[in-house]
Amino acid sequence: MSEPQPELVQDLLRPQAYGADARKPVTLRTTHASWVFLIGDDVWKVKRPVDFGFLDFRTLVDRRHYCAEEVRLNRRLAPGVYLGVEPVRLSGSGHTIGGGNGPVVDWAVHMRRLPDQASAAALLARGLLGPERLHAVADRLAAFLAAAPAVAALDDPEVLRRNVDENFAQVEPFVGDMIDRATFDDVRAYQFAALDRHGERFAARIAEGRIRDGHGDLRLEHIYFLPPPDGVVAIDCIEFNDRFRAGDAAGEAAFLAMELEAAQRPDLAAAFLARFAEASDDFGLYGVIDFYLSYRAWVRGKVAAFVATDGATDVAVRDRKQAEARRQFALARSFSGVPLDAPFLIAVGGMVGTGKSTLAAALGRELAVPVISSDRTRKAMVGLVPTARGGAELYTDDALERNYREVLRRAQVVLESGRGVVLDATFQAHRWRRAAADLARATGASFAHVETRCADDAVVRARLAERRGHPSVSDATENQLEELRHRYEPISAADPGPQLPVDTSGEPTAAFVAALRGLGALGVTPAGARRAS
Repeated sequence: MSEPQPELVQDLLRPQAYGADARKPVTLRTTHASWVFLIGDDVWKVKRPVDFGFLDFRTLVDRRHYCAEEVRLNRRLAPGVYLGVEPVRLSGSGHTIGGGNGPVVDWAVHMRRLPDQASAAALLARGLLGPERLHAVADRLAAFLAAAPAVAALDDPEVLRRNVDENFAQVEPFVGDMIDRATFDDVRAYQFAALDRHGERFAARIAEGRIRDGHGDLRLEHIYFLPPPDGVVAIDCIEFNDRFRAGDAAGEAAFLAMELEAAQRPDLAAAFLARFAEASDDFGLYGVIDFYLSYRAWVRGKVAAFVATDGATDVAVRDRKQAEARRQFALARSFSGVPLDAPFLIAVGGMVGTGKSTLAAALGRELAVPVISSDRTRKAMVGLVPTARGGAELYTDDALERNYREVLRRAQVVLESGRGVVLDATFQAHRWRRAAADLARATGASFAHVETRCADDAVVRARLAERRGHPSVSDATENQLEELRHRYEPISAADPGPQLPVDTSGEPTAAFVAALRGLGALGVTPAGARRAS
């Protein structure tokens, strides 16, 4: 049996605690950190006076402070949801929130209640959480993190190591109950080995400014898809510990990807990560992503274990959390294994105006892998937004060489993580096609060169002319067409294979189907299989 609820909780389960006219029933949800009371269209969260080491709410002063922090921080990703902080008072008639008389004995966060069916978790359960919705989350998260402040105080690899060490120290008491010793030892060895072996990768993340004041708890149940003006919102960020909330943007994205993996949807996890990498221009995340996937699963297992052993937890919830903890610890172990999917590099090339970028994007979505665009890369290298017009200096021979080297460098990071990648570039020179094939061979990936061809010159010119009417990532127009055709080196027997020419003169869907059929014959299939432990 669970322990008796405190008097405060018993009182706040009465509708009249929320006003004399309140009549709707009150529902209680208990987490490891809060008592959450739902009544009508309102949510009231009272922090439990607990101390878990990483979280300490034992004093009234601290609870008020963290209530205010919860509202302030969550208004960044859910501005219309967090309404404020209200006092909890105690009078002769018991505890009340917001109004009434009596001394203030606690504080409550007031939130607008969101429809359960609009959460990512609920949509996934109904089969309605597809790549399109996850792409919207990736875009929202990328924009949020780009605007979030870098956290200089946490720009230290030792902070991450301290977090890892703390995680294992706090889980060790559960060995033999919710986790076996072999899993504990294997995951611990993997995570510390990753920090030691790839220290330069984590240091590079810091140097690139990837350590941001983020959300820290991006669960499926915390993400909602609401009508405008809300759109995609994320609630319940971590307010009680800066070093848990702020960290590598890769770790932020890994949390949601891990949640999708835990839900046995690795295809959606891969699609989300690919879109986030593209939206944030951060393909380096693939160099550390498996560490963060393991790290996030371990943290989720730890929290579930805390709830399962909390005396205030209902028996049914306790059983469910024990099972969740075991699954999460096992999942953390799975990320330290080798990929079951073979990596692949698909170089989508062709003359400007032949639809190569459209085809590359469609293939990336279908195969759930990132698309590395030469146009976006060249703009990023000089600090331009993707749709800004580039000058002639970006298209000199030296600039083109630097651009292709950077595209391939980014691709190498993805391939070395055991994942596939699509490259979107003209690949107009033999040497660049060979370089892409050489990279695939060096990383143990399969290779294919998809060349888009459009024999209808009028279609090509119309596509290029259309770019003048709206912002475009590509700077090429019909004015450069003849010069670019002159410089394009046709496919020959010396080029690496396999070669897949695709006719793009018709509808994009027809070209996509043809390309996908050809790649399927080569064994290239959508991402899906997880890792062997």
